[in-house]
Amino acid sequence: MFPVLIQIGPIVVYSLWLFAGIGFLFGVFVFSFIAQQKRLNISFIYDHSISLFIFGMISSRLFFVLENFQYYFQDYSIQSFTKIFFVWDKGLSLLGCLVGIILALFYYSKKEHEQTKKWLDILTISTISALAIGHIGTFLDGSSYGNVTSLPWGMIFDNPSIKYAVPIHPTQLYAFLYSTILAISLFIYYRRKKPIAGKITIIGLVSYFSFIFLEGFLRGDDVFMYAGLREEQWFSLLIFIIIGGYLLRRYNRKRKSQESKKSNSV
Repeated sequence: MFPVLIQIGPIVVYSLWLFAGIGFLFGVFVFSFIAQQKRLNISFIYDHSISLFIFGMISSRLFFVLENFQYYFQDYSIQSFTKIFFVWDKGLSLLGCLVGIILALFYYSKKEHEQTKKWLDILTISTISALAIGHIGTFLDGSSYGNVTSLPWGMIFDNPSIKYAVPIHPTQLYAFLYSTILAISLFIYYRRKKPIAGKITIIGLVSYFSFIFLEGFLRGDDVFMYAGLREEQWFSLLIFIIIGGYLLRRYNRKRKSQESKKSNSV
């Protein structure tokens, strides 16, 4: 593996950071392209671009710290606490970044009375596109690795941080493949079918977190687990519950509206 791509004296270029940056820039490009095609108020995003980036980074770091709680809070000392701010340890969560940006965009669009659902649709496509590239970085870095497998495409990672010295699932490549396929599929569907606002967001989140949930059974890195499920799997279940509750609420509203129209016509 190549966790360090270039090192010239004190200058170090980490593969994880590099591809995270490339993914972010590509996501911004996709976002701007679709927004301009749909003639949305792109200045709204430009005005809050820094805030969205900061929200994403804070959420990304927070998720990573929670995933590695025992490392950052070994003895509950000031020294342990300050490690939270040592972002140069490559401690970022792609999933956390996604959550942070979505929440920030939802907040600002509501605050300024923008078309929240349309913005979330575009953000969903662009963010999954960015995550796809970010997964290349996790592969080169050797993080987010899988467990032991006898399948012919199992890989041996030459990385001291990986606890297996036998072929394991290249879960980073799995994530790259399903993220890429999902992003392209959503983009094509969005351009050709022109679905109602919010539908792309629901399809994208349910699909992506379904893959995250299934991928959890193949992961081999150590994280907090409860009842046999990894923390990202529990988070995926939470997303399913939230979306299910939203759809149920929307269905009830639609049904009540139809019943009200029928009663008024009578």
